[in-house]
Amino acid sequence: MKWPKEFIRYAVVGAAANIFGFLLYALFTELGVSPVLTISIFYPVHIGIAFYLNKRWSFNFKGRLSASAVRYLAAYAGCYGLNVAMLKFFNGYLGYSHLIVQAIAIVVIAVLLFLAQKMWVFRAQDGSFPLERSL
Repeated sequence: MKWPKEFIRYAVVGAAANIFGFLLYALFTELGVSPVLTISIFYPVHIGIAFYLNKRWSFNFKGRLSASAVRYLAAYAGCYGLNVAMLKFFNGYLGYSHLIVQAIAIVVIAVLLFLAQKMWVFRAQDGSFPLERSL
């Protein structure tokens, strides 16, 4: 079963990228940059690094780069929208700390992105559903 191995690798890549990203987020917002602008700056950098590491190491994907890159960008675009919505609603409207909201958003989005990458972005070459291969 590949799921546990892939998830562990995905978690290592995600943890390293998100810890670094969160520290930069905290620094930039502390320097006065708005939370939404800050994540807008760091999302493209994070996406590029995470795509490369997840494609090569986490999922060992050998398929077409163009198709997987487009699906990856679509998944991240959706999660970017979710991240902004969470910040605007929980911080902007309800008044919760943007640091706490962003920390929670990282976890929620990480789980959603793993599922998207496993089942859609880096899906099997043979077209089978990922669960079918692991059974």
